[in-house]
Amino acid sequence: MSYENPEVPHEVNVARDHPVGEFLRLLAGLGVCVLALSVLLYLCGGWLARQLPFSLEQRWVGERIVGLGALVERDDDAQLAAYLDRLVQSLAATMQLPADMTLRVHLSASDVPNAFATLGGHIVVTRGLYRRMPSENALALVLAHEIAHLRERDPIAAAGSSAGLSLGLLLLGADAEKIAPAMAGLVQMGYSRRAESLADTAAVQAVRAVYGHAGGTAAVFEVLADYQAQFGIAVPTLLSTHPADAARIAALREASASWDATRQPLLPLAVADKK
Repeated sequence: MSYENPEVPHEVNVARDHPVGEFLRLLAGLGVCVLALSVLLYLCGGWLARQLPFSLEQRWVGERIVGLGALVERDDDAQLAAYLDRLVQSLAATMQLPADMTLRVHLSASDVPNAFATLGGHIVVTRGLYRRMPSENALALVLAHEIAHLRERDPIAAAGSSAGLSLGLLLLGADAEKIAPAMAGLVQMGYSRRAESLADTAAVQAVRAVYGHAGGTAAVFEVLADYQAQFGIAVPTLLSTHPADAARIAALREASASWDATRQPLLPLAVADKK
């Protein structure tokens, strides 16, 4: 009796799709997994950071203004610094801050119109922003916006998010120093826009509590939009990742729709710009 090997079908153990197409699908799947992990680590890092007591954050930061580099060139105008501090404290008194949260405002000599809140309760206002504000009411909106970020612990959350993302990339064997900034930018876009909208809402409420109305607040973003159009440079921190200027101006105009400019005039800045 003789045996013959049967003919083997040609499609056995052979991929039906082109190898390049299969590789691209695998690569896309891996990319989706990495992105999902990045989002998870980013959000978890931010949430955990918010749980840290503010007193611990403040002890760690001390008098340092973290993460702002050469932009914070101190301005020695003590009278203006004291005025900004009075405004910050009057607004903060209406915003129900945590009992252990103290705020410190600093004046920067930079001519770029900007303001920002950073770790440890520090708020920085540039000379360029101050000199361009048309009223105290407009300036108050900016300060209240930054106070709202501190109240919600947004600066420490951003630091925790970036740390969580970098840790995840290191565990995956990636170059966190090169990849993390790009990943953080993708994840942070929608997250930051929501935080900015909430800060805008809180700022309007604080301005109303202090002045009785929200009149003049839309001028903040009109001034900044004019600056950007005039100089054509990168958007200042105050505007970056924020909702579109036009939408914010419209929202602030709506908030001040009932304002009577004759009965409730805007207040001028109490300290003249000397530079």
